[in-house]
Amino acid sequence: MGSRRARPGPRLVRVTLLSTKTLGVLTSTATWCWSTSDLKTMLMTSGVWDGNPVAFSNKDELVRDRLLTAREAFRYGDDAQALQDTLEFVRLLALELHSSIRSGHEAKLGVLREALRSDGYELQTGWDSNLASTCRLLPSEPEAAPLSPEITVLERELESRGYMEALGHYQQAVANFADQNHAASNGQLRSALESLIVNLAVDHTGYEKTDRANQGGAAIRSLYVEDGRPPAVIGERLPERDGGAMLQGIWDISHPNGSHPGLSDAQEGRMRMQLITALAQFLLRHFPASTAPPAA
Repeated sequence: MGSRRARPGPRLVRVTLLSTKTLGVLTSTATWCWSTSDLKTMLMTSGVWDGNPVAFSNKDELVRDRLLTAREAFRYGDDAQALQDTLEFVRLLALELHSSIRSGHEAKLGVLREALRSDGYELQTGWDSNLASTCRLLPSEPEAAPLSPEITVLERELESRGYMEALGHYQQAVANFADQNHAASNGQLRSALESLIVNLAVDHTGYEKTDRANQGGAAIRSLYVEDGRPPAVIGERLPERDGGAMLQGIWDISHPNGSHPGLSDAQEGRMRMQLITALAQFLLRHFPASTAPPAA
């Protein structure tokens, strides 16, 4: 495996090591999609090439060596740029797959997307106003690692729907969590969850928001059906036995030890961050923005 020179660079904020399984998917997809010449160009463009002079006998060996070298540089050498270069290589490949009309590209993109989700990244593709292919690679959950500020897929979705209060509380929770202020983080998470629940109830169930405090409990009751059974139907109230009980349960545990100082340790803080982040993503997926509120 080739060596990789250490490079100074900005540290980013929420990053996760890509698994070897995902790198395998990335290698097979890239070598299927690009010629040897194109692969070298994309490795150089992304920064993964890094001036490596070694000659390789085949395309798979070429890509695999470069990706594993970058992975080890990030894992053991604390080279944050190595991971960013790898993610840029992913983005370039996804752009090629998304914009191409060749047979099999869509299926390959789907496999790559699922592999990245397993590693905590959401691959978002689309088209801009000029009908050019676009691609963003966003982390699915916050991490307390130091890099350049990058919003998560949850923050992006909250912003796109105009749920700015929930977004503000969530970002404060992440900031406090990174500063190891776990009690304050828990309190902000609870406020973020309550704001999101109320917004979803207003938009999807006809719930009427009032000016009084502590509306989360009432809003939750409008989002799921007691004793309801599977299957859950996208855009409709959750059956209690298919998402509703989870919503109620996570809401219940978000209250004890909330923002009181001295009652929250690092393990509890991380658990709450992961649970509420996952629940918010689940709710936003189940109640999509395109679903119109029910008629009065």
